[in-house]
Amino acid sequence: MITTKLQPPHLRDVLVNRPRLLRMLDAATAGKLAIVSSPAGFGKSTLLAQWAAGHNASRVAWLSIDPPDNDLARFLKYLAAALQRVDPTLIENAEALIDSSPVTPVDSILTGIINHLSRASTPIFLVLDDAHLIVSTEIASFLNALVACAPPALRIVLATRGDLPLELSNMKMKGHVLSLGDADLRFSLEETEDYLTGVCGLDLNISAVVALHHKTEGWPAGLQLASLALAHEGSKEAFIADFSGSQRDVATFLAHDVLARQSTEIQEFLLRTSILDRFCLGLAEAVCPEIDGRAALAGVERSNLFLIALDSFGHWFRYHHLFGEFLRDKLAVWPPERRAALHRCAADWLAENGHVSDAVGHALASGDNDLAAGLVEKCAMPLIMQGHIPRVTEWLNQLPGSLVETRPRLLLARVWAQFHMSRPRQAARMLKQAKDLIRRLADEGALDRSTIRSLKAELRTLTAGVISASDRSRAASRLAAGWLQDYPEEEAFSRGTLANIGAFCHYSLGELDAARLFSLKARDYHGASNSVFGIVYSDLLLGLVEIAAGNLAAADEFLDRACRLARERLGSGSYAEAMTAIFQVELAYEWNDLLRAERLLCQHRQIIEECGLVVHEMACKLHLARLAAAHGRQDEAIVFLERAERLGIEKRYRRLTASALNERVRLLLLRGDVRAARLALRSRGIEPSGERSSLPIHPLEEYAHIGAARVLIAEGKPVNAIAILDRVAERMRQDGRLRGLMQVRALVAIAAHSAGETLLALAATVDTVTLALPQNAMRSLIDEGYPMRQVLEFARGRIPAWRRSSETANFVDRLLRELSRASGDRIRPAAVGQAPAKRALSSKETEVAALLMRAYSNRQLAQSLSMAPDTVKWHLKNIFGKLGVSNRTEAALKLREIGLDGSVERPFAG
Repeated sequence: MITTKLQPPHLRDVLVNRPRLLRMLDAATAGKLAIVSSPAGFGKSTLLAQWAAGHNASRVAWLSIDPPDNDLARFLKYLAAALQRVDPTLIENAEALIDSSPVTPVDSILTGIINHLSRASTPIFLVLDDAHLIVSTEIASFLNALVACAPPALRIVLATRGDLPLELSNMKMKGHVLSLGDADLRFSLEETEDYLTGVCGLDLNISAVVALHHKTEGWPAGLQLASLALAHEGSKEAFIADFSGSQRDVATFLAHDVLARQSTEIQEFLLRTSILDRFCLGLAEAVCPEIDGRAALAGVERSNLFLIALDSFGHWFRYHHLFGEFLRDKLAVWPPERRAALHRCAADWLAENGHVSDAVGHALASGDNDLAAGLVEKCAMPLIMQGHIPRVTEWLNQLPGSLVETRPRLLLARVWAQFHMSRPRQAARMLKQAKDLIRRLADEGALDRSTIRSLKAELRTLTAGVISASDRSRAASRLAAGWLQDYPEEEAFSRGTLANIGAFCHYSLGELDAARLFSLKARDYHGASNSVFGIVYSDLLLGLVEIAAGNLAAADEFLDRACRLARERLGSGSYAEAMTAIFQVELAYEWNDLLRAERLLCQHRQIIEECGLVVHEMACKLHLARLAAAHGRQDEAIVFLERAERLGIEKRYRRLTASALNERVRLLLLRGDVRAARLALRSRGIEPSGERSSLPIHPLEEYAHIGAARVLIAEGKPVNAIAILDRVAERMRQDGRLRGLMQVRALVAIAAHSAGETLLALAATVDTVTLALPQNAMRSLIDEGYPMRQVLEFARGRIPAWRRSSETANFVDRLLRELSRASGDRIRPAAVGQAPAKRALSSKETEVAALLMRAYSNRQLAQSLSMAPDTVKWHLKNIFGKLGVSNRTEAALKLREIGLDGSVERPFAG
């Protein structure tokens, strides 16, 4: 006998801990029969070996099945040997009985096992690994009888790649059979991270782990093959970006272990159906007219060929992504016209059977643009209503522009896409083009009255949206309020979107009550139109309003409701879920749950950066910067913030640009670079001034002024800073924007403490804690660093209630502990007004600097100074480093401040 067949596979020293599955196995093995079923490479044997080792290995009888074991006598010998390793007295004479009998004594063996175990009090677990290799009807009959008559002390576990020759229906009805499938065995994101970093020892960031997890769908074999390749890759990012089912190792595994074992007809079926994202019997028969589709599909399902059922009825299926990519790679050698014919067959069947959106891709792949354009017209608006804007955009990009320009529905779909991608200027041009086309077609009588009314309502909504996207919130909100009065009742989606636009405009202006009202109206309209995307966006806006109001728990409920609806109705990973989750990052960060914030951000960052509204993209960059800074990577954080500012300027979003600028100023001051902080403000047209003013500060500019106040505090002008902050705080208090008010009052406390204004410092600190406590808002205060710690310690020493046990005192203690942990004495601002030491510019650098101040380009610099372009870049890099700046604008401003003008020819000594 081959003894290794009678023991679980050897476990590596380091394995992924899977307590969730081990608990599921414990529950499954409490019954008569547990079945672990999945395609190759899902780690069934390893999981069962882990379970056996942790359960009670001495009570687990293990048998790995091989094809030769389909001989009944051989099978029974191995089965008896496996059981005897647990209980040597069990059917002791089995091998001799089998060898001496002219007919295999099946009944005697069966009776001996059942009778012996009927008297046992401790259960024995019989594991048959690779049970799908059993094809013998005699062995199947034996197993059926063994399962049916098994006493409570016998628990049977079968690991299989496919169907088993067992009669399970009656036992399932009685609740005697519990199963784990490939959906259960897939690695979760946490398990994927544990495997790649802990087991494989790969140095991967979370975004790389998330990317591999999505590409492999948690398939352990795919992750294993990817990890083997990654260990020898120079550029891990490039490998992960290109990783697919056509990778050499994955393709070899699939070719040798899966495809080569199938009949010619099944191989043909697999290749033809691989063009389909999902398929049912009718669709499979449409692309495989010469193949018995029902028999082929049953064969594929029975063999467990990486086929994933998409419904509980077994009507719709898809292939595992890596397997599908592998098959399509094989299909690529077919002649183009043959592949095009396959896609045309798929498009025709899908369109005829009501799956219009699924038909579009196949129509495009077949090369029939007119068919594709007609299909897009039918399904563009329903898809936009559900938030599938990237999908519609992709289709429009594949259609000839001349074709799109003749169809108003396609033009308006293009405007929706430009609007959602925050491209107001392009959207405005296309909107005018659509208006002109609709007017001309209406004059020609090519459109009926109902269509004209619907198109005009859509035009109004998009007009308000484009104006809003241009950061003209007041104008857009007025249009929305006026047009909503006389909108056609049947245009519920356009009404809902217009109300959402109004809600966002009021939110951006700080008018929270109006924003709430518009959001609730929008939610009702979108509910009537059954627009999941619209409902999600309404809840998102309600969440943003509550964040601004300082009701973070309520905001979390709105955002969570939106995410759950998006996942339930649109599937995990949708754009609608991502745009909501990006603001859940903000809550997690504020609550100092940095790990959750980082995971959420990595999970949804890509789709937001590819197709999110500027609001979401800016939020994404701000979160990246805050998390980087929280982990001590300040230079990286500043780079993210500079990108966010450039994006805000490009998209003309003042409020978000100001937020990014305020964050950058905070980080520059935190590391003591006061001059760089002032230059950052000056480069955006803001001059921190000691002059007092009573002029109101517009909500869109508030955070820029907060940044200016920070610089004034650092320069020893805290009284002037307080004057600015008080003007901001007054408007926030009137609007009920308590989260911003908390942040402003924290800065007032810091400024007052710096100025020696004891009473004001104490009052502002009490306000800050009073506002922060109900929100559990911590990170806004932790990020203020050492000055915030000083203020809190100062106040705690003078407020008796903060030294007694209470909710407030506990909150202050938590803040101080986190402030100590985050900064301690490591990070203290430089002395007030102190600038980084200057380093002298060489004579050549002074020449370069003089021309730089006259706005010479790199090319002009090279020509004027007779330098190579690379030499110019090298000098500029040195100048930037000595000045402590990161770009040409900041360098020019700092050079002027230190007394160098464009005509100076002499070296400057610091």
